[in-house]
Amino acid sequence: MNWGKIKTLFIYLFVVLNIILLIFYMHTVYKNKTEIVQEKEIIEKSMKSDNITVEEGASKKENLGYVNVTISNFNDLKRDIPSLKYEIETVDKASVLKVTSDYAITNVNKNNYRVDLDTFLLEKFKSGIGYVFSSYDVEKKEIIYEQTIDGIRVFDNKNARIVFSVDNNGDIKYFEQTAVANIRKDKNEVLTAQSQAINRLYHEDLIPKNSKVKATLGYYTYISQTENQVLIPTWNIEINTNDGDSIKNYYVDAINLNILNRR
Repeated sequence: MNWGKIKTLFIYLFVVLNIILLIFYMHTVYKNKTEIVQEKEIIEKSMKSDNITVEEGASKKENLGYVNVTISNFNDLKRDIPSLKYEIETVDKASVLKVTSDYAITNVNKNNYRVDLDTFLLEKFKSGIGYVFSSYDVEKKEIIYEQTIDGIRVFDNKNARIVFSVDNNGDIKYFEQTAVANIRKDKNEVLTAQSQAINRLYHEDLIPKNSKVKATLGYYTYISQTENQVLIPTWNIEINTNDGDSIKNYYVDAINLNILNRR
Protein backbone atom coordinates (compact mmCIF):
# COMPACT_ATOMS: atom_id res chain seq x y z
CA MET A 1 0.00 0.00 0.00
CA ASN A 2 1.43 3.37 -1.06
CA TRP A 3 1.02 5.48 2.08
CA GLY A 4 2.51 8.55 0.39
CA LYS A 5 -0.28 8.66 -2.22
CA ILE A 6 -2.94 8.04 0.43
CA LYS A 7 -1.51 10.86 2.56
CA THR A 8 -1.50 13.23 -0.45
CA LEU A 9 -5.09 12.22 -1.26
CA PHE A 10 -6.22 13.01 2.30
CA ILE A 11 -4.53 16.41 2.09
CA TYR A 12 -6.36 17.19 -1.14
CA LEU A 13 -9.66 16.03 0.36
CA PHE A 14 -9.05 18.15 3.45
CA VAL A 15 -8.34 21.24 1.31
CA VAL A 16 -11.43 20.65 -0.84
CA LEU A 17 -13.58 20.13 2.26
CA ASN A 18 -12.34 23.40 3.76
CA ILE A 19 -13.08 25.25 0.53
CA ILE A 20 -16.61 23.83 0.49
CA LEU A 21 -17.14 24.83 4.14
CA LEU A 22 -15.78 28.33 3.45
CA ILE A 23 -18.13 28.76 0.49
CA PHE A 24 -21.05 27.54 2.59
CA TYR A 25 -20.11 29.93 5.43
CA MET A 26 -19.79 32.91 3.06
CA HIS A 27 -23.14 32.05 1.48
CA THR A 28 -24.79 31.86 4.93
CA VAL A 29 -23.31 35.21 6.00
CA TYR A 30 -24.40 36.84 2.74
CA LYS A 31 -27.88 35.36 3.08
CA ASN A 32 -28.22 36.60 6.67
CA LYS A 33 -27.03 40.08 5.74
CA THR A 34 -29.45 40.16 2.82
CA GLU A 35 -32.34 39.12 5.07
CA ILE A 36 -31.40 41.80 7.63
CA VAL A 37 -31.26 44.48 4.91
CA GLN A 38 -34.58 43.32 3.48
CA GLU A 39 -36.21 43.32 6.92
CA LYS A 40 -34.83 46.83 7.58
CA GLU A 41 -36.21 48.07 4.26
CA ILE A 42 -39.62 46.53 4.97
CA ILE A 43 -39.78 48.18 8.41
CA GLU A 44 -38.66 51.55 7.07
CA LYS A 45 -41.29 51.45 4.33
CA SER A 46 -43.93 50.50 6.89
CA MET A 47 -42.88 53.36 9.17
CA LYS A 48 -43.06 55.80 6.27
CA SER A 49 -46.55 54.52 5.50
CA ASP A 50 -47.49 55.14 9.17
CA ASN A 51 -46.22 58.74 8.87
CA ILE A 52 -43.36 58.15 11.33
CA THR A 53 -40.34 60.39 10.82
CA VAL A 54 -36.91 59.70 12.29
CA GLU A 55 -34.46 62.46 13.17
CA GLU A 56 -30.88 61.48 12.42
CA GLY A 57 -28.76 61.44 15.57
CA ALA A 58 -25.41 63.12 15.97
CA SER A 59 -23.57 60.23 17.66
CA LYS A 60 -20.82 58.54 15.65
CA LYS A 61 -19.76 56.16 18.41
CA GLU A 62 -19.40 52.58 17.23
CA ASN A 63 -17.83 51.01 20.31
CA LEU A 64 -18.53 51.42 24.03
CA GLY A 65 -18.54 49.11 27.05
CA TYR A 66 -20.21 48.69 30.41
CA VAL A 67 -19.14 51.22 33.08
CA ASN A 68 -18.79 50.51 36.81
CA VAL A 69 -19.25 53.49 39.15
CA THR A 70 -19.71 54.31 42.82
CA ILE A 71 -22.01 56.94 44.33
CA SER A 72 -20.02 60.02 45.30
CA ASN A 73 -19.93 61.08 48.97
CA PHE A 74 -18.50 64.55 48.12
CA ASN A 75 -15.64 64.13 50.60
CA ASP A 76 -13.29 66.01 48.25
CA LEU A 77 -15.69 68.91 47.68
CA LYS A 78 -14.05 72.34 47.58
CA ARG A 79 -16.20 74.96 49.33
CA ASP A 80 -14.45 77.89 47.68
CA ILE A 81 -17.36 80.16 46.71
CA PRO A 82 -18.23 82.52 49.61
CA SER A 83 -21.72 83.27 48.27
CA LEU A 84 -22.73 79.58 48.38
CA LYS A 85 -23.78 77.62 51.46
CA TYR A 86 -23.12 73.89 51.28
CA GLU A 87 -24.81 71.02 53.09
CA ILE A 88 -24.42 67.28 52.52
CA GLU A 89 -27.28 64.99 53.46
CA THR A 90 -27.88 61.27 53.08
CA VAL A 91 -31.04 60.43 51.14
CA ASP A 92 -31.89 56.78 50.41
CA LYS A 93 -28.33 55.84 51.48
CA ALA A 94 -26.84 58.22 48.88
CA SER A 95 -25.11 61.55 49.48
CA VAL A 96 -26.90 64.66 48.22
CA LEU A 97 -25.13 68.01 48.07
CA LYS A 98 -27.56 70.85 48.80
CA VAL A 99 -26.42 74.32 47.80
CA THR A 100 -28.02 77.70 48.52
CA SER A 101 -26.83 80.90 46.82
CA ASP A 102 -26.99 84.37 48.35
CA TYR A 103 -27.79 85.74 44.90
CA ALA A 104 -29.87 84.52 41.98
CA ILE A 105 -27.72 82.44 39.63
CA THR A 106 -30.13 83.37 36.84
CA ASN A 107 -33.82 83.89 36.12
CA VAL A 108 -35.77 81.54 33.86
CA ASN A 109 -37.62 84.48 32.32
CA LYS A 110 -34.39 85.49 30.61
CA ASN A 111 -33.92 84.16 27.09
CA ASN A 112 -30.38 83.03 27.90
CA TYR A 113 -30.95 81.45 31.33
CA ARG A 114 -29.43 78.17 30.12
CA VAL A 115 -26.27 80.01 29.08
CA ASP A 116 -26.08 81.47 32.59
CA LEU A 117 -26.43 78.02 34.14
CA ASP A 118 -23.85 76.52 31.78
CA THR A 119 -21.42 79.32 32.62
CA PHE A 120 -22.05 78.93 36.35
CA LEU A 121 -21.26 75.20 36.24
CA LEU A 122 -18.26 75.61 33.97
CA GLU A 123 -16.56 78.63 35.51
CA LYS A 124 -17.76 78.93 39.12
CA PHE A 125 -19.23 75.75 40.58
CA LYS A 126 -16.44 73.43 39.38
CA SER A 127 -18.13 70.40 40.92
CA GLY A 128 -20.71 70.81 38.17
CA ILE A 129 -18.30 70.49 35.26
CA GLY A 130 -19.43 67.64 33.02
CA TYR A 131 -23.17 68.15 33.54
CA VAL A 132 -25.41 69.05 30.58
CA PHE A 133 -28.94 70.40 30.30
CA SER A 134 -31.62 67.71 30.17
CA SER A 135 -35.04 69.24 30.81
CA TYR A 136 -37.10 72.01 32.39
CA ASP A 137 -40.26 70.87 34.16
CA VAL A 138 -42.39 74.01 34.41
CA GLU A 139 -44.97 72.38 36.69
CA LYS A 140 -42.39 71.06 39.16
CA LYS A 141 -40.29 74.22 38.72
CA GLU A 142 -37.17 72.12 38.26
CA ILE A 143 -34.33 72.31 35.75
CA ILE A 144 -32.37 69.09 35.44
CA TYR A 145 -28.77 68.73 34.30
CA GLU A 146 -27.42 65.21 33.82
CA GLN A 147 -23.87 64.04 34.47
CA THR A 148 -21.75 62.92 31.54
CA ILE A 149 -18.94 60.38 31.25
CA ASP A 150 -16.45 61.39 28.56
CA GLY A 151 -19.15 63.58 27.04
CA ILE A 152 -21.83 60.86 27.06
CA ARG A 153 -24.93 61.48 29.19
CA VAL A 154 -26.03 59.28 32.07
CA PHE A 155 -29.77 59.02 31.47
CA ASP A 156 -32.49 59.27 34.09
CA ASN A 157 -30.24 58.53 37.08
CA LYS A 158 -31.16 60.20 40.39
CA ASN A 159 -27.55 59.66 41.54
CA ALA A 160 -25.98 61.56 38.63
CA ARG A 161 -27.73 64.89 38.22
CA ILE A 162 -28.09 68.50 39.32
CA VAL A 163 -31.62 69.75 40.01
CA PHE A 164 -32.05 73.53 40.05
CA SER A 165 -35.15 74.84 41.86
CA VAL A 166 -37.05 77.77 40.38
CA ASP A 167 -38.81 80.08 42.83
CA ASN A 168 -42.06 81.95 42.23
CA ASN A 169 -40.21 84.92 40.73
CA GLY A 170 -38.29 82.71 38.30
CA ASP A 171 -35.02 83.07 40.23
CA ILE A 172 -32.68 80.14 40.81
CA LYS A 173 -30.97 80.31 44.20
CA TYR A 174 -30.99 76.65 45.24
CA PHE A 175 -29.93 73.34 43.73
CA GLU A 176 -29.11 69.77 44.68
CA GLN A 177 -26.35 67.66 43.22
CA THR A 178 -25.64 63.93 43.11
CA ALA A 179 -22.73 62.32 41.31
CA VAL A 180 -21.12 59.04 40.35
CA ALA A 181 -17.37 58.63 40.76
CA ASN A 182 -14.54 56.07 40.57
CA ILE A 183 -15.43 55.35 36.96
CA ARG A 184 -14.09 52.01 35.67
CA LYS A 185 -14.74 50.99 32.08
CA ASP A 186 -15.03 47.43 30.80
CA LYS A 187 -13.80 46.44 27.35
CA ASN A 188 -15.53 48.08 24.41
CA GLU A 189 -18.17 46.22 22.46
CA VAL A 190 -19.69 46.89 19.05
CA LEU A 191 -22.80 49.04 19.37
CA THR A 192 -26.02 48.58 17.46
CA ALA A 193 -27.09 51.40 15.16
CA GLN A 194 -29.84 53.79 16.24
CA SER A 195 -31.99 52.46 13.39
CA GLN A 196 -31.87 48.97 14.91
CA ALA A 197 -33.09 50.28 18.27
CA ILE A 198 -35.91 52.23 16.63
CA ASN A 199 -36.88 49.26 14.46
CA ARG A 200 -36.98 47.07 17.58
CA LEU A 201 -39.54 49.40 19.19
CA TYR A 202 -41.57 49.61 16.00
CA HIS A 203 -41.57 45.83 15.69
CA GLU A 204 -42.95 45.68 19.25
CA ASP A 205 -45.75 48.14 18.32
CA LEU A 206 -44.36 50.75 20.71
CA ILE A 207 -44.16 53.58 18.17
CA PRO A 208 -47.62 54.92 17.22
CA LYS A 209 -48.58 56.34 13.85
CA ASN A 210 -48.07 60.04 13.08
CA SER A 211 -45.10 60.52 15.38
CA LYS A 212 -41.55 61.84 15.38
CA VAL A 213 -38.67 59.78 16.72
CA LYS A 214 -35.25 60.88 17.94
CA ALA A 215 -32.44 58.69 19.31
CA THR A 216 -29.59 59.79 21.60
CA LEU A 217 -26.73 57.62 22.80
CA GLY A 218 -25.87 57.58 26.51
CA TYR A 219 -25.61 55.35 29.58
CA TYR A 220 -28.47 53.84 31.56
CA THR A 221 -28.48 52.01 34.89
CA TYR A 222 -28.18 48.26 34.31
CA ILE A 223 -27.42 47.13 37.88
CA SER A 224 -27.98 49.33 40.96
CA GLN A 225 -26.77 48.57 44.47
CA THR A 226 -26.44 50.71 47.58
CA GLU A 227 -23.09 52.27 46.70
CA ASN A 228 -22.30 50.86 43.26
CA GLN A 229 -23.88 50.85 39.82
CA VAL A 230 -23.23 49.25 36.46
CA LEU A 231 -24.14 51.43 33.49
CA ILE A 232 -24.77 50.11 29.99
CA PRO A 233 -24.51 51.98 26.66
CA THR A 234 -28.09 52.80 25.74
CA TRP A 235 -30.19 54.43 23.04
CA ASN A 236 -32.70 56.89 24.46
CA ILE A 237 -35.61 56.89 22.01
CA GLU A 238 -37.82 59.97 22.34
CA ILE A 239 -41.24 59.65 20.73
CA ASN A 240 -43.32 62.76 20.12
CA THR A 241 -46.49 63.50 18.20
CA ASN A 242 -46.17 65.51 15.00
CA ASP A 243 -47.50 68.45 17.01
CA GLY A 244 -44.53 68.19 19.38
CA ASP A 245 -46.30 66.65 22.39
CA SER A 246 -44.27 64.02 24.23
CA ILE A 247 -45.58 60.45 24.14
CA LYS A 248 -42.89 58.25 25.65
CA ASN A 249 -39.18 57.81 26.31
CA TYR A 250 -37.75 54.33 25.82
CA TYR A 251 -34.31 53.09 26.72
CA VAL A 252 -32.92 50.34 24.48
CA ASP A 253 -29.53 48.90 25.40
CA ALA A 254 -27.12 49.55 22.54
CA ILE A 255 -25.38 46.17 22.82
CA ASN A 256 -28.16 43.56 23.03
CA LEU A 257 -31.20 45.65 21.94
CA ASN A 258 -33.09 44.84 25.14
CA ILE A 259 -35.83 47.34 26.05
CA LEU A 260 -34.86 48.45 29.56
CA ASN A 261 -38.05 50.31 30.54
CA ARG A 262 -40.81 48.51 28.70
CA ARG A 263 -43.43 49.17 31.39
